[in-house]
Amino acid sequence: MINFFAQPPREVRGHMQRVSSIIRGEQIAAYMGNARLNPPNVGEDDICIYVKPNIRPGHEYHFEKHSWIDIHDGFELRHTLRKYPEVGCISISDHATYVLKQYIKNRIVTIPHHHLNFERAKRTERRNVVTRVGVTGSPAAFQFIPDVIRKGLADRKMELLEWSHFYPRTSVAHFHQNIDIHIEWRPWRKQLSSPLKITNAASFGVPTIALMYDEPSFKEVEGCFVGVNTPEEFLAQVDKFRNPDGTPTQAYTDMANFCMKRAEYYHIDNIHKLFYQLT
Repeated sequence: MINFFAQPPREVRGHMQRVSSIIRGEQIAAYMGNARLNPPNVGEDDICIYVKPNIRPGHEYHFEKHSWIDIHDGFELRHTLRKYPEVGCISISDHATYVLKQYIKNRIVTIPHHHLNFERAKRTERRNVVTRVGVTGSPAAFQFIPDVIRKGLADRKMELLEWSHFYPRTSVAHFHQNIDIHIEWRPWRKQLSSPLKITNAASFGVPTIALMYDEPSFKEVEGCFVGVNTPEEFLAQVDKFRNPDGTPTQAYTDMANFCMKRAEYYHIDNIHKLFYQLT
């Protein structure tokens, strides 16, 4: 039996915290046939996965016999892993694995995030124009989106839609299904990152323009995004994706089709099977 231990998600100032508990705990445990979420007890041979546990450096913690920490983006958990070398580490991307190997000697297994499009739905088919640009994240990050981008999109009569509610999954899926271009945007860098936001958009056939594209983990989904350095380059790429009447260009259509094919690897049907390699 595989057991997932994940603290309940909570909302702070309108933004969901511990989304990792939803994705790597609740969703995976529900999808797998022989998994439990936060069981009151475990068997001697059970596998126990602790999803980004809240353990302060130096503090003691009781781990079961066959235990793993799904570290997610919790870089500070490297201190706990150093203290308990017998505990395995689950990494969210190839780049995160590379980084972790510089700090810990624990066994590391890479299991990418699954995207949220369980139904394999497509971008709303009735939309034959490119007019909606979407960004997901925290309201604190949205305020740093450059005014040049906001004004440039308004001048093109395009909408900029912001989304920061990550539960339930279907509501987030609906948001992605009704946008035409996704912005990958975060004004700060994480040590342990993944291309999850890009694969979420890609699974609906929505291309991404990454305005901070030098995140190494993005290379894992090459072809699903276009990287730019400046707001002006962002707007220039928007213009390459749409004709003057708003209809998609061939460049947009080609990338959208590639996105859906590439995102299939990250479907939960495929990702959940990777947890069975844990022993």
